[in-house]
Formats: sequence, C-alpha cells, structure tokens
Amino acid sequence: MTPSRADPEPPVEDERTGNGRSEVESGALIAAAVGALAGLLAAVIVFGGRAVGLAGENSVGGLSAQIAGLIGLLVFGWSYVRFTRHSPRWRSRARIRRILDTIGLSVTGAAMAGLLISSVYAVFQLAFRELLLDPFAATLFVTLTVAASTFALFLLAAEITTTRLASLLGLFLAAGVFSSMLTAADPRWWQANFSALGMGDATSAYAFNLTILLAGLVMTTLADYLTLDLRSRRSAAGSDLRGVPLVRIIIIIVGVALIGVGLVPVDVSFVVHNTFATSAVVGFVALIVLVPLVLKDLPRSFVVTTTVFVLAIGGAVLLWYPIGYYNLTALELVAVLIVFAWFVLFVRNASVVAPAADAAVPLAEAASVAIVGAGATEAASPHPLPDAARGGRAAGWVALGGLIGVVGFAIGRLGRR
Repeated sequence: MTPSRADPEPPVEDERTGNGRSEVESGALIAAAVGALAGLLAAVIVFGGRAVGLAGENSVGGLSAQIAGLIGLLVFGWSYVRFTRHSPRWRSRARIRRILDTIGLSVTGAAMAGLLISSVYAVFQLAFRELLLDPFAATLFVTLTVAASTFALFLLAAEITTTRLASLLGLFLAAGVFSSMLTAADPRWWQANFSALGMGDATSAYAFNLTILLAGLVMTTLADYLTLDLRSRRSAAGSDLRGVPLVRIIIIIVGVALIGVGLVPVDVSFVVHNTFATSAVVGFVALIVLVPLVLKDLPRSFVVTTTVFVLAIGGAVLLWYPIGYYNLTALELVAVLIVFAWFVLFVRNASVVAPAADAAVPLAEAASVAIVGAGATEAASPHPLPDAARGGRAAGWVALGGLIGVVGFAIGRLGRR
C-alpha cells in the first residue's frame, strides 16, 4: 500500500483575487500618487523655471530616472515584503536570504526603471534634436514618468513569480546594456567586444558593470524560485526530481560568475574577468545541454526548441570563425539574445510542465531548496542522508563549480594569447 501524502500546500504561483487583488491595485495607485508628488516637487526645484532638454545633464530624462529609481527602490521593497511574506517561498528561506533577496530585487527593479527611462528619453532626444521643453511641459513629463514607473514597480513586486522574475532579469539586462551603449565614452567600443563597455571611469562603464553584477544576483535568487517551481509542479510519485538540484547549482554558478564579471572589469584584470565571463558561458551551455536530459517531463516542443537553439548558437560561432562574417561583439550579442530567450522559455515551461503539477509539495520539502536552510531541513527529514552521502554530494557541487571555473580560466588564458 502506498502511504498517503500530506495535504499539499497551495500552489506556488497564485493569482490574487477579491480583496487581495483590490489591495494590490489600491496600493499601486497610492504608490503612483507618491511618485507623482515626488517627481513634481523635484522638477519644480531642479528646473527652476528653465527650459530643459529631453536627455543629458539636468534634463527631463535624467531627473525622471533619478527620482523614479529612488522612489521605486522604496516602493518595490515595501511591496515585495508586504505581499510575499506569507507565501511558501518567503517562509522557506532563512532570514539572511530574505534580506538579500529583498535588497537585490529592489535595487534591480529600481535600476531597471531608471535605465529604461534614461534610454527612452535618450532615443527621443535623438529623434527631436535640439528640442527644449518649457518648465510646465518638463515638469509634467517628469511627474507622469515617475508616477507610471512607480505604479509598474509596485505591481511587479506585489505579484512577483518565477516567470516575471525571469522577464525582469531580461528587461533589466537589455535596459542596462542599451543605456551603456548609448552613452559609451568610446563610440567605437563595438570594434572590440562587449567587455569594452565596462572599461574606464565613465558613468556608462559603471552602469554596465552594475547591470551585470545585479543580473548575477538576480540569477541566484531565480535559482531558488525556479527550483521551488520544479519541485512543487511535480508529484513525487510521478516525476524524477533528482535533476532539480543540478539545475539549481548550475544557475547559481552562472549567477556568481556574472557577479564576478561585474566586479572585475576587463581593464582591471584581463585573466580574472575572462575567467568569470567564460565560466558564465560554460555554465549556460551546460544548462542548455543538461536540462532536457535531467528533466525528462519537459514538453517535447521545448526539447525540440532547445535543439534548434543549440544549432543556432553553433551557427553563430561558425559565422564568427572560421567564416569571419562578423566580429566578436556581434557574436556576443547574438549568443546573449539566444541564451536568454531560451532561458525565459525554460522558466515558463518549468512553471507549467507536468500533468500532476497542480499539487504542490509540502512546505518542508519546499524549504529544502533554500540556500542557507537546506542543511537544517535535510537533517529534519524522516530519512536524512548519511553524513558521507551529504559530504559526497557537497563535494560534487564544489567539483562542478571548480570544473566550470577551470574551463573558464583556461579559455581566458588561450583568448589572451
């Protein structure tokens, strides 16, 4: 006789209805009003009755980005804690992880808003050259821009899910890189590679490096979100969960590698930067190759799509070398677009896959995916692993991370030659 399972927890990604949804919408409107008031006051004080441009120093775009980022940071953090603290995700994490996740996601959301606003207004300035807005119009633009961004950030934080977090990551990366490209101190940076955007002391370089660093931090958070989805969307009796920890650890390695890329620009240390960068690439390639192999119940259409993506990456590499159709920067751009498009598709498929996905795992099992609390949860399990097995598994994860790092270091050294 098969022992009966405990009553499942509610699904991980729930959609709020009724009073809960009304509270979120009301809170978003209040946040938008606060943002509008902050933008209005800032514009009146900073512009001082002068006509200003759309982008650049003391401009509509610059002030909007700064105020939206500052207010958005506070609003995102408050909304995230307020509407997430009762969820299984929140309760399954140790306190330090909750703090780090809240800070990391809040900074990322605020930075994404600021970078997007800066980029959009920079494009508008190129379209409307030498345009100056009168004080009333400039103040109105700032007020509406900050209000809209604050409203969107509140809703995003209140209803954060794995798929939305992945979308936030992709949007943030696109906004940060695009903003750095538009404001790069060296207009010929593209003749080298993408790492050239992070060189020097220009504001664009700091923005690029911060973008990569925060993207890595979000990846580590996303690893926990995705792992909990993969566990909760499959019944223990019908699906093999042994590949889930492997997927999680690879995503964390990629996140740590991206953090290293942002912390060590190429002009600070070529070898260290290339080691981290190549480790991230190797980690992503390993993820793309291993996911269909270790997660057997993914949709066949996704597996076929993964094969197409792998072939596309191979074709992109061949166009760079030996064909020589484009340079390294173009290859990096194409590869990043392909990889992150695949990653978003993977997250979406992982969230809805498996017919038995409606029953979530018990909270005790969900807690086992927390980075800090994993050891304690495992020890409390009715069938804890022997010390030797736990040590062997930990050594395996360390070895995997070390292997990716060694490969990255070796390729980085070869690239320098």
